[in-house]
Amino acid sequence: MLAKITGTHERKARLYPALLALIPPVGIVVGVYGFTLQVKSGSIGLLATFGVFYLLASIVRELGKRLENSLFDEWGGKPTTKILRHRDQTIDPITKARYHAFLAKQIGLIFPSVSDERDDPIAADHSYQSGVRWLLDQTRDVKTFDLLFQENIAYGFRRNSLGLKPIALTIACSSIAWLFVAQRVITKQGFSPDALESLPIGSWVALATSVIMLTIWIFFLTKRTVKTAAFTYAEMLLRACDILQGKNKERK
Repeated sequence: MLAKITGTHERKARLYPALLALIPPVGIVVGVYGFTLQVKSGSIGLLATFGVFYLLASIVRELGKRLENSLFDEWGGKPTTKILRHRDQTIDPITKARYHAFLAKQIGLIFPSVSDERDDPIAADHSYQSGVRWLLDQTRDVKTFDLLFQENIAYGFRRNSLGLKPIALTIACSSIAWLFVAQRVITKQGFSPDALESLPIGSWVALATSVIMLTIWIFFLTKRTVKTAAFTYAEMLLRACDILQGKNKERK
């Protein structure tokens, strides 16, 4: 049902992080209180009508975009721009020269030489960014550039999840505290090991779910994993130069 009311990118990169953040409290509701969640198509449609899913996706995207510029500053620039610089060693100089020549021809601009880039790195970056903008416009076809589309989703998911991370950690920790209080593991008298040992199976499952999600948010959804996805997507985008160049030759 979600596939009918949200696009693939919006659903996977923007909505899924929000839904993952809600897993711990949902687990507590089901495990501790025994509520059976019956999510029917009608209720999903009602939520969609009131824009709940769109709102969640918009909030998550906003948090991710706010974080993005600071990440670029830490990395030394946008991944595509950084890779296109002569002084960067992410890809070999021969391949880089081919990308430079192709992009420069498409936008009608001479790309900076090594000395040009050294003398005026800001102007050089502007040239690279202009070429990348053109490249982005030429790779909108999801069917033709399916792998690129999937890498874009992976980057968007990790970036947006990292932006949501403080809220998700708060939700997960609060869910664990909620379970402990509800099951009297924590009382005014303090922590009760006996109450913890005697937790019913449903509560144990809910606790395990919250701990697992907390672990994922802490150790997997990090700046490092976002950077990996960002540069993987950037390299895949630049490889599209060869695909587009091949198509241009076919037309001729």
